Amino acid sequence: MLTPEQYLGAVAERIQRSGGRLNSVQIGPATAVVGLFTESVMLSTMNYAVVAAAVPEVTAAALYDFTGRATQHARANVQGTVGWTAASVVIAGLVGQRVYPDAAQAASAKSGNQFGGETRMVAVDVSAGQMYAWVGGKFWGAAVQGSVNAKLTFCFPQPAEVYQQLQWQQAQPPQQHQPPQAPVQQQPPPGWQHQTPVGPPPGAGPQGPQPPNYPYPAPGYPPQGPGPYGQ
Repeated sequence: MLTPEQYLGAVAERIQRSGGRLNSVQIGPATAVVGLFTESVMLSTMNYAVVAAAVPEVTAAALYDFTGRATQHARANVQGTVGWTAASVVIAGLVGQRVYPDAAQAASAKSGNQFGGETRMVAVDVSAGQMYAWVGGKFWGAAVQGSVNAKLTFCFPQPAEVYQQLQWQQAQPPQQHQPPQAPVQQQPPPGWQHQTPVGPPPGAGPQGPQPPNYPYPAPGYPPQGPGPYGQ
């Protein structure tokens, strides 16, 4: 069965994979995984803060409290002045073995949009395999809202997807140490063949018939005069 800590590890891995600055921050009673992103969308600077923590059970009160603390932490790390040229989006999620109906309803409700900012709440029930969040609406236009939705669904995947990924990783054989490779024997260049010496080695007995020993010059070659360096 998938545990909240395993799901939280998947969130941290996805934050790093998508280029976020990953930190571990104490937010209230929980140690949260925090990912900070700064992206440019439609001539605006988008500051994303993805904050997630694992708890035994998720209630609406716990989710609201965690989201408020996560928003305060995110606002303190915004790059640029929040307004028309910079926006701050906080995606706060609690992961537990059980999500109460009031928490599921709060996370699925339409998110509040403030001037230059938006807050999304996420509740993940690993036992039931459910992820509750509001994904929709067009507060700032399709491009910006699509970016927010994509960030939320990527950093908070469905529990079944995380479970399948863990199963696949556990099924992989462990990496074995490869023995050192023997040195590769140098091959001769193409067209070159090793010449085996002709004739028996010294002391191996009388030799067979020898080719005739022609006097210098060989037959058919006229005698040559002294070369430039003499005979």
